[in-house]
Amino acid sequence: MSNIKKIFAAFTQSAICVLLTASLVLGFATTAFAGNVETVEAGPIWNNADAQGKCPATCENYDSGYKWNGQWWTTVPGEMSVCQCAKSPVAIEAGPIWNNDDAQGKCPTTCSDAGFGYEWDGQWWTTEWGEMSVCECVV
Repeated sequence: MSNIKKIFAAFTQSAICVLLTASLVLGFATTAFAGNVETVEAGPIWNNADAQGKCPATCENYDSGYKWNGQWWTTVPGEMSVCQCAKSPVAIEAGPIWNNDDAQGKCPTTCSDAGFGYEWDGQWWTTEWGEMSVCECVV
């Protein structure tokens, strides 16, 4: 019986380590560009159908380039809710990018040189093979 307890304890410790590591990695991944998300007051929102009608306009009116990301919640019942608005990424031409290592070297500069406080969000793709690729940049 004690061997079973030892195996269970080892398994439990391993599972906890895996879960903690995953939560750290995912937490960092989702907050890396958290500056691109704003929480905007929208008045009372009664349900998800009401949010579907109010939040897209709330985000668009907040600032150009912001779109509703589907998240909302009530902050004061019957009085105030908020919509979560995310800045839309922008694709900026960077010339040919041959692989991810090449993108790691080109995209940060491509985004920052474009101005407006842009940073590379890690995404890129080729639009014309051997001729042009784009880097996805966010504010």
